[in-house]
Amino acid sequence: MEYIAAADTDIGTTKQVNQDSVCVKTAKCRQGRAALIMVCDGMGGLSKGELASAAVVRSFSDWFEYDLPYELDNWNWKDIGRKVAGRLIKLNNRIVEHGKQCDLQLGTTCTGILAFNSEMMTFHVGDTRIYKLSGSLNILTEDHTFVRREVKRGNMTPEEALKDPRRNALTNCLGVTGSVEPDITFGNIDCGANYLICSDGFRHVITEDEIYKNLSPERVTTKTAMQAKLRQLIDTVKKREERDNISAAMFRAEA
Repeated sequence: MEYIAAADTDIGTTKQVNQDSVCVKTAKCRQGRAALIMVCDGMGGLSKGELASAAVVRSFSDWFEYDLPYELDNWNWKDIGRKVAGRLIKLNNRIVEHGKQCDLQLGTTCTGILAFNSEMMTFHVGDTRIYKLSGSLNILTEDHTFVRREVKRGNMTPEEALKDPRRNALTNCLGVTGSVEPDITFGNIDCGANYLICSDGFRHVITEDEIYKNLSPERVTTKTAMQAKLRQLIDTVKKREERDNISAAMFRAEA
């Protein structure tokens, strides 16, 4: 099995700082293939979101490089899931504490894929999304937002949620409160499918049809194509005057 991955990020048209952080790591080892693909969207309304997102990506990057290799001989997804959830909880506590000590507001989403051979795990906090592109486009994560919660409760329609001024308000993220509840899921990798992880800035002003037409598994099969199409979509988003930072990463496995 071969892994293909790529990513791109852009400060956008109005921000002074890119608060997003992206991680793309693939490794070939004796036991097979491993990959870590993740996007952290530093919260734009907080003063140092870029510090929070960078700290989370650095922590996971170091874990993938230095700790994960010792797990490979006795791989157990449930154990790995508990460790990832525990890492997110510890990072949340550290970011909250750092903010208190420095009188700063820091926050970030964190969404990613951990892959090992033919299986994968997703981890998710916030409103960064994972899409699977195969015969169609499917969202693998659920936004941790106020409007999504209200739609589920029947207090708001999906159409109302799109226009509600609170649509970007998060109910679950890293660095804001003393508790965080990561979503962890396990499954098999669909070989030949493309997986997209993107910040809300990437998807706000483009449609799901546009995402699928540009990033479908038939159209995008190589790292070079991934890189080119992500940049093309980011440029489109900027032309449509998206005000947020814009980040996306792609992952694909082939037998």
